[in-house]
Amino acid sequence: MAFHFTLSGLLRLRESLERLELQRLHSIAGAVALVHTEIESIDKVIEAAHRRTSDTVVSAGLTGAELHFELARDAAWNVQRTQLLKRLLELEQKRKEQQARYLQSRMQREILSNLRDRQLADYELDQSRRTQQRIDELFLIRGIPAAKQLKAAPNDELE
Repeated sequence: MAFHFTLSGLLRLRESLERLELQRLHSIAGAVALVHTEIESIDKVIEAAHRRTSDTVVSAGLTGAELHFELARDAAWNVQRTQLLKRLLELEQKRKEQQARYLQSRMQREILSNLRDRQLADYELDQSRRTQQRIDELFLIRGIPAAKQLKAAPNDELE
């Protein structure tokens, strides 16, 4: 008789849900990494623009219009950077929530997996005992005629 886990359908469902939650977690982690990259990119652009502006001021000076343009450009980059930081905070919160959902689904799957493993171990132990019992019975059955011969043989020698 083969092992049959009565909750195998539920276990497959839990495994599927765990994979789904993990995929969602990876997706959010990818979005977090992308926003980090965008923030770093903007920081590099701002730094390069500041260097160019400093070099221009030192070498030739800036007109009022150029200075106004530089300030407006910095303000626009800072607005974009602030929006990205806000988005990053939202994604980090979302990632924490998703990680909690993933860990919950993993725990639910592990409970069923552990139950299955225990039932399988019990089944294998029971099968082993049954096999050993059959072997013992066969040994006893085969041993009865031999035992009769042994009992008969010592009596024959005494006569």
